[in-house]
Amino acid sequence: MNKKSGFTLIEVLASLLIFSTAILGLMHAGSENIRAMSVLEQKQLAGIVADNQLLLALNRSAPLRVGTQQDSGEMAGRDWNWRIQTQDTGNAGFFKITITVREKTSEQVLMTRFAFAANKPSVRREIQQ
Repeated sequence: MNKKSGFTLIEVLASLLIFSTAILGLMHAGSENIRAMSVLEQKQLAGIVADNQLLLALNRSAPLRVGTQQDSGEMAGRDWNWRIQTQDTGNAGFFKITITVREKTSEQVLMTRFAFAANKPSVRREIQQ
């Protein structure tokens, strides 16, 4: 009998099965990584929108009042909705401000930021002549 070197058909098929399973696993991991990066980018942008709105709420000249405001805007080519809720804390003139941000096309809240703030005291200047 002639001895031939090489792989049998079963060995080749088994190695192809193992190789294709490994490739499918790597492709799945890669696509999940891309999806996760997209979600992280979305949350990062929502955080920037929330921070901007929180700073605007804290630095406004009008006194804070209990209530809710909703608005929308565009940032980084995406449309965003945000809600600013001002709540009483039980201390006179001291409020909790909560900002929630979502993409305009979604109902899922992507980012929530809050801060506590007091109304700025009114400065009364007397002009001496």
